[in-house]
Amino acid sequence: MEHDCLIRLEGLALEASIGIYEHELAARQPLLVDLALHIDGTLAARSDDIRHTVDYDQVVECLEALLASRHFNLLEHLSQAMLDTLAGRFPVKRAEVTIAKPLAVPKARRVSVTRVGEWKREAVMAVVAAL
Repeated sequence: MEHDCLIRLEGLALEASIGIYEHELAARQPLLVDLALHIDGTLAARSDDIRHTVDYDQVVECLEALLASRHFNLLEHLSQAMLDTLAGRFPVKRAEVTIAKPLAVPKARRVSVTRVGEWKREAVMAVVAAL
């Protein structure tokens, strides 16, 4: 029997080189990231073993490495890169990422983009088996 588990990381404060305007290219900008990671929580619920779930610290390190790797023009592209990175590294079945760029529009509290990715269970189980 499969047991879905939803792991949330909310308000993750990261910095990135992102944007298309000259002032955005000059310095890294703050981002706020919300993640919802759907996993099969069956093993973790029974074993109480970190190897059977998603290690939050590793998720943060993974995203920080992605952001440090290069410049991104658009939040839309960065959100897809985050989904691809998370799916390639962790046993997630579905993930939702919202990236907010608080400094993008001076008259707005923030601008944000949300993207969702879903992956076939067989691919996820292959990652779990490799743990």
